[in-house]
Amino acid sequence: MKNNRLLCFVAVFLICLTHGYAKSRIFFKNTKGESAKYGQPGDPNIKYFGRWDFSDPGQFMSYWGGAYIKVNFSGTSVKIKIGNKSNYYAKIDGGPWISYLNAEGVVDLTPVPLAAGEHTLSVAQGKDYNYVFSFEGLLLDNGAKTMAPVVSSNLIEYIGDSITTGYTDAQADVSDYAWICSENLNCEHTQIAYPGINLVSGYSSNGMSEQYFKQRSLAYLDSKAWDFAAYTPKLIVINLGTNDTNHKIPDFLFQSVYLEFLTKIRNKFPTAEIFVMKTFSGTKATATMGAVNSRNKLGDNKIHYVDTSGWLNVKDDFNDSAHPNVKGHLKAAALLQGVLAPYIRNTNGPGQVK
Repeated sequence: MKNNRLLCFVAVFLICLTHGYAKSRIFFKNTKGESAKYGQPGDPNIKYFGRWDFSDPGQFMSYWGGAYIKVNFSGTSVKIKIGNKSNYYAKIDGGPWISYLNAEGVVDLTPVPLAAGEHTLSVAQGKDYNYVFSFEGLLLDNGAKTMAPVVSSNLIEYIGDSITTGYTDAQADVSDYAWICSENLNCEHTQIAYPGINLVSGYSSNGMSEQYFKQRSLAYLDSKAWDFAAYTPKLIVINLGTNDTNHKIPDFLFQSVYLEFLTKIRNKFPTAEIFVMKTFSGTKATATMGAVNSRNKLGDNKIHYVDTSGWLNVKDDFNDSAHPNVKGHLKAAALLQGVLAPYIRNTNGPGQVK
């Protein structure tokens, strides 16, 4: 009997010891997990700008061009894990944008190691017609960590077509007038734009009058609705009409849809200043101005018509008959900056975060 009691005591002791060791290991694993969160998609130090889908914790997705992330990190190297082949652009410590074309998988952003210390990182995505940014995380040095970056409290949302995506330019979205203007104003920004898109639906595919209200770009006609509570822009800039002219959409219909579009945007963002640009080519100018005037007559004085006459020269500032070259985008950005600057407070604060 004594032997049986002794055996039971030993068994219980071993079980308790084993259980305690297991608990210790689990705790150690969780502790390591807390450390390992640095660089993962859910890392709160990584800030996301654009329309992002956070539903998959292992892979955050955006489907509009010009979506980007910002983060600070320590160490001497950083790599990014991306789940789809596309063009990506990275900037470290305020340097130039470096292009990673048709990149996928694990991409080394520091083939030449950095000096030890804290660094800033921005990564953007944009390839003509392929605007899927599948972010799966960052890989850092052993013992390195991330820190929250400085972000602006001012956010500008741009709505447009290929002209607003930097179509035909080597670095696409990060070289277009929308991006450059925002950066010069020290503002965060989004680009809800797609090549070939009309304002008016039904003439080739969905127009921006429908697609703007969806989570994904024109490549996803069955996209679910966008949650407009995700972020609130201070300013909204719209540049549409070129493709409506190409598809011979009547001016009366264009103006009517534009007026309805502006009304819907106002309902989503009651306090935003909205700037409606005359297309650089001048097409649909009268109808565009008519829609703005109609909103003004209804008492909405925060909608402004931007006359771009003379901003760009067809001979020097375009890659083709419609799309600005790098020089043209720089000129347009500088001129638009002058229009928007009075409406911007130069302060920094919380940006869009998950």
